[in-house]
Amino acid sequence: MPGTTETPMVRSLQPAHIENDGQQKQRTILVVDDELLVRQMLQDCLEEYGFAVLTATDGVEACGLFMKESARIDLLVSDVLMPRMNGFYAYQVMCRIKPGLKAILVSGYPNGADMINEANINAPEFLSKPISPKELISKICAMLGNV
Repeated sequence: MPGTTETPMVRSLQPAHIENDGQQKQRTILVVDDELLVRQMLQDCLEEYGFAVLTATDGVEACGLFMKESARIDLLVSDVLMPRMNGFYAYQVMCRIKPGLKAILVSGYPNGADMINEANINAPEFLSKPISPKELISKICAMLGNV
């Protein structure tokens, strides 16, 4: 089972907390993917590592959730191609609400990074699916300054 082989790797990493005046502050990640299994795998991986996770099934749902929860969301992890509203546009909408939002856009399509460049989206990072838990956690920690 892929989940059982990946779990020890995720557990071996440090918890996803930062020091905040002597108190721990949990980081919150918004995960957006239209595929239920992918969304659940990402949520499980991130929660096991110590992140708080909010999920959405597409860009429309994600933007609605982001409008309510933007103050506590530290980073967006979103699929690029989804029904109703794609990850490109959702990220742009969210950046209007919270400029400088950190994001990782992901795609299973080989030209996903090219699509981001063509759309002139200033997404901080891009990852190609499939994503290993170690790769995802390392990228997130680097972006949030937890390395």
